[in-house]
Amino acid sequence: MKLQAVFTRDELVSFASQWLPLKVLLGDPSNEDRYLLLSEPKAIELVPGAGLRLSCRAQIRWPVLGMSVPITARHMSVLVRPLIETLEGRLALVFRVRLEQADLSAVPARLDATIRDAINRALTERIKPAWKFGSMLSRSIPMPVVITTTDTIELGVDQARADVTEDGFVFELHIQAGTTRRRLTMTDPR
Repeated sequence: MKLQAVFTRDELVSFASQWLPLKVLLGDPSNEDRYLLLSEPKAIELVPGAGLRLSCRAQIRWPVLGMSVPITARHMSVLVRPLIETLEGRLALVFRVRLEQADLSAVPARLDATIRDAINRALTERIKPAWKFGSMLSRSIPMPVVITTTDTIELGVDQARADVTEDGFVFELHIQAGTTRRRLTMTDPR
């Protein structure tokens, strides 16, 4: 059985615009010495085969030369990529976030790539929103005792696909269905 959900471009843009401002702690969660603050969206676009790109302003607090100072980015491009991964032995829809480009003010050009790479490492380690649909949608449904031949109906997600097109986000599930049978007992004809 195949189930498919399509989120249109307009639905995704509306949803993504609700995310901002978005503050992500990149260091110790009890201390806000390292963070990324995304704000003022300039563009939200779908990148076919890749994900959803947010172009916005940003503020970064990151230690530079031993000092934790705020760095302003007049323009930052962030890609949110949907992927199907296996988590705890089951399929899940995972969203990966990656800083693509940043126009950092007051930072020497040679440090731009270093800061971007460090932020991307922190984003990869810390931001892993996931919907564990494989666990949620895989079920063993017991049948009532009045059904003497079937014990359970088994449903399980065996494949999934997440794709971004120019028109929207397509999420597709393939679900297997099966049954377990009850052991039949012969009744005494006497």
